[in-house]
Amino acid sequence: MENRFDRLKRVVKAAGGNEPVAQKALIGTTTLSGYMNGKEWKFSHAEKLAEACGVSLQWLLFGDSSPVATPESVPTPSNDNIDHLDYYDVAASAGFGAYASGAPAPEKLAISRHFLRHDLGLTPQSAIMIQVDGDSMEPTLSAGNRIIIDKRPKPALNGIHVLVVNGSLLVKRLAATSDGIRIISDNDRYPSETAAASRFHWGAPDGDDTITIIGRVAYRLQALS
Repeated sequence: MENRFDRLKRVVKAAGGNEPVAQKALIGTTTLSGYMNGKEWKFSHAEKLAEACGVSLQWLLFGDSSPVATPESVPTPSNDNIDHLDYYDVAASAGFGAYASGAPAPEKLAISRHFLRHDLGLTPQSAIMIQVDGDSMEPTLSAGNRIIIDKRPKPALNGIHVLVVNGSLLVKRLAATSDGIRIISDNDRYPSETAAASRFHWGAPDGDDTITIIGRVAYRLQALS
């Protein structure tokens, strides 16, 4: 099955090759080559590459059911079929934790409206996307995975969540117990711990002893190897 890297290779070739496309998109040829061979894409670069190749960004990122022989024949989907999800260029550590000094302004990532709203039951207002760093959630989550986070508060704290603990942005599995909330790493090389349920709250970080819940992980995006 064709993935986005295959689609990029195909339309770059049809648009004249690496050098002219890279020049038109204002990116380096080495960067373009990396994108064609599995390197994670910057959203701003994906937009420029789609424009340089004469294809829609939605098709380049997610594909289309119709076969496409040339860039000019790629259909541009209606905006009614697209949502834009906030993507923050920060990483939630699946390890011992990386300092979260504050999120930069988000990029807007085009995503299928049907997938976001029907398959995941989310909206652009209730979800964000970030990246995973570290290996403590292996094999469930790996470094480099992008995850869609459901920000809507829920009374039950079970499942994989993104947290802020002592200034560190973490992704961990939570499980309610009689002693409190268990904070679990799926990789058994990392220790788990239990914290009082009263320390957890949804929203912005508030105090050194507070464990802030950013949201529950709803979906994992992983590039094919």
